[in-house]
Amino acid sequence: MSDGTFQLKVFSGRGLEVEAEVSAATVPSESGELGFLVNHCDYVGLIATGLTQYTDSADNVTRKCIVSGGICTFSNNVLTLLADTVDLPDDIGSVKISNDEISLMEAELEQLSLFDPAWEALSQKVARLNAIKGMMQ
Repeated sequence: MSDGTFQLKVFSGRGLEVEAEVSAATVPSESGELGFLVNHCDYVGLIATGLTQYTDSADNVTRKCIVSGGICTFSNNVLTLLADTVDLPDDIGSVKISNDEISLMEAELEQLSLFDPAWEALSQKVARLNAIKGMMQ
């Protein structure tokens, strides 16, 4: 690793999905987006469903993947994501998602109680659709 970079490793049940030397990365969490740079303090936390972005130091291009659930650790300049699922751009293809579709689901979410089992499933679906839209931009 050169100065100003750290290792990113993203795993799912399928195995190692992403391995790169990066200069920056963001990871979705329940409390918002987490940002990581070289020499970040040690960290352990939960991953939320959403868009992970990282700047690959090999070509300085920002790349994206969608993660759903799991844990995130940063130690000794290695950021490791152990995600329930990981979707790479090639996995998504050219999905068309309308803002109206997401808005309808969000309106339905507002009608549900946080204690309703359907709330969690719908919330995850909305987060995933928003992440797919973010990946396509």
